[in-house]
Amino acid sequence: MKCSRLGKFVRTALLAGAASMLAAAPTRAASEIVVTHWSALLYGVPYAIAQAKGYFKEEGVDLSGILSSKGGGTSVRNLMAGETLYAEVALPAALAAIKEGFPIRIINAGTDGSSGIYITREGEKIDKPEDLKGKRFAYSRPKSVSESGVIAALKSHGLKASDAKLIAAGDIGAGITALEHDKVDVAIIPEPIFSTKMKDGAKYKPLPWFGKDVPRYTQTVGVATIETIEKRGKELAALIKARRRGVEFLYANPEETAKILAKAYNMPLDIATAAMANAKAQTPTWWNPGRLDFEGMNNMSEALASVGALALPIDWKTAVDDRFVPPDLKAMR
Repeated sequence: MKCSRLGKFVRTALLAGAASMLAAAPTRAASEIVVTHWSALLYGVPYAIAQAKGYFKEEGVDLSGILSSKGGGTSVRNLMAGETLYAEVALPAALAAIKEGFPIRIINAGTDGSSGIYITREGEKIDKPEDLKGKRFAYSRPKSVSESGVIAALKSHGLKASDAKLIAAGDIGAGITALEHDKVDVAIIPEPIFSTKMKDGAKYKPLPWFGKDVPRYTQTVGVATIETIEKRGKELAALIKARRRGVEFLYANPEETAKILAKAYNMPLDIATAAMANAKAQTPTWWNPGRLDFEGMNNMSEALASVGALALPIDWKTAVDDRFVPPDLKAMR
């Protein structure tokens, strides 16, 4: 009887100790990521799909949430502020941070080219390159991506910046307002804002031909801190794979993608459908599966340098760590 009671006591003590050890054992917290303009613009569509379809879990990423930012350096600061696994940010913001000594690296590509639509007022006689001379173009701020974009688009039609009047509106929204009040003649508007405003009765005339022939360029990239790259590489590789599956899904399944987008962004289905269609019409391969396009990154860097926003050259060997890009995508360079 005594032995039995002693055995029971020992077993109970061992179980209690094991439970205590398990409770005290360190566990990996669920991961958060940052996506520029999440729930506002279309950069986040592959992530919304990967969440909805369970791709993150299937690939081994325990994703607790997606954080938004207003773009630019805010996304990088959000990445550095906590234990965020990864961020998709504008390439100029990533390069500026690396130049300033932030311990981050570019690990995959996000989007290529523009998803914005150049517009004028309905009835405005801007139908061909010759009509652009002397027109007023809105951009956000000096030394910005939007300024370099307008200059590149004008150049693609054989025009110089001096052939038009470039006006710094402050931000994209202010540029649209300036267009509506006849303070500028051309502005750029992203999706889904364009589709929302058109549904609400806006009288815009799209100029899809204006930015069509600019050299291809990388718009957003995925970044992570050097510490995260070294300590959590498997998670990063899994996340990039899950995002790639989201990109492949959105091209193959437009109707279901629109439904997923509408739910994730809390927007009407008709707006989501129109926004996706217009983005693809503007740049058919805007969402990149992850392939790092060094020509596209160089084109963006040179465009920024042309307006004094970035000092060249870029040491891509230092700026980029491509170990997590799948081999078949690396082969596409």
